[in-house]
Amino acid sequence: MNHITPRRIVSRRASQVLTLAFLLAAAGLFVLALGVFLFAVPLDKPAHPSFALYSLVRGAFLGLGGLGLAAAAVLAVRALTYRRDNDLALLTGRALEPLLDDRFTFIRSLNRRDVGYIDALLAGPPGLMVFRIVDLTGTYANDGLNWIRRDPGGQWQPARFSPTRQALADIRKLQLVLRRRGFGDVPVFGMIVFTADPSRVVLQSKSPALPITHLTALHHSLQQGYLGAPPANGEALGAIVRLLLS
Repeated sequence: MNHITPRRIVSRRASQVLTLAFLLAAAGLFVLALGVFLFAVPLDKPAHPSFALYSLVRGAFLGLGGLGLAAAAVLAVRALTYRRDNDLALLTGRALEPLLDDRFTFIRSLNRRDVGYIDALLAGPPGLMVFRIVDLTGTYANDGLNWIRRDPGGQWQPARFSPTRQALADIRKLQLVLRRRGFGDVPVFGMIVFTADPSRVVLQSKSPALPITHLTALHHSLQQGYLGAPPANGEALGAIVRLLLS
């Protein structure tokens, strides 16, 4: 199995966003300085009929400059915190490496503007498999899209997350991109993977919207669905992998 992480893509994207943040900060500082100058050195007198417009303009400069600096700060933080790798996805890929042949490509930490962030993606003869990988312990139950968790007192409480909803959102965005690129007929599957030791996490499910498994049973779970599906268009899959890594 080919095991890939698009680090260069993420690093290039982060660099582009950081450059944009720098340019925005420079423009914000210039406009803010211009507004401060117009306040410090009045170019119009209060008695003049145009003073109201003058006051509005210098106030707008201050506001726009401040907004520009704030936006630049947000972009800089985003660029510096781009997720370049995912240890859980790495663990999942290593578990599958000895079990799948070279017809399969495992992409971890996929992060594209048009797709968003996906923990891991497996491309192979049956199509594409989107993984939502979770490192949580405890007792969980799933029914459709909804998750509940048993608290320390033994009572069931709504979980604060739904990996099923998150995975389905990833699948929908990926399918949309594929349809736009002419690959709408390629099947896209999804699966929730818990990486914690089975002794530390108990999973119950009723009518799950997506398959749920422990990492230790991942290959068996894939055999029950994804690996048993009819083969998809091999040339299209190769083109999709190149697209996602481009």
